[in-house]
Amino acid sequence: MNRKDILNKINNNPLYEYHIAEVPQRGEMLLFYLKEDLERNTKINFYEKAVDLIYSTADIYDVTLVEWSKCRAFSYYKKNGVVSIGLEDFDIFARKAAEKIGRDIVEFTFSIKALKTKDLEAASNITCFEGLINYIMELIYTKLVQTCGWYDWYDYEE
Repeated sequence: MNRKDILNKINNNPLYEYHIAEVPQRGEMLLFYLKEDLERNTKINFYEKAVDLIYSTADIYDVTLVEWSKCRAFSYYKKNGVVSIGLEDFDIFARKAAEKIGRDIVEFTFSIKALKTKDLEAASNITCFEGLINYIMELIYTKLVQTCGWYDWYDYEE
């Protein structure tokens, strides 16, 4: 199965808890996010998963959380081998979905720089968002990543 067919399989099936979008201007980067109608009903601890995800693989570009009730957004990201947390401009998110402001919703998205087609195909058999996150965290990578002053080794496929 090719990448486009895999993405269509996931995005067009109502049983999947998430969507995947390709980011063409960044090569084969993929953006993963929980379906909007499930944002309020999920039991996922987004803050814990964000930290686990950003520290687990060297290929995650960023993890973004939007707290609509607090009108704030922040991202976990890696730059030059160092993991950081940055406050985002909430207005960017508010312009896209003003109806969410003040609602008790946490929006969770993450993007991954590259995912082999075979790994994407395996992920396409996982319907739950937390299961997908756990699968991606378990992929094998090898790269040095600096976290708070010390170095941890991660497996990374280049």
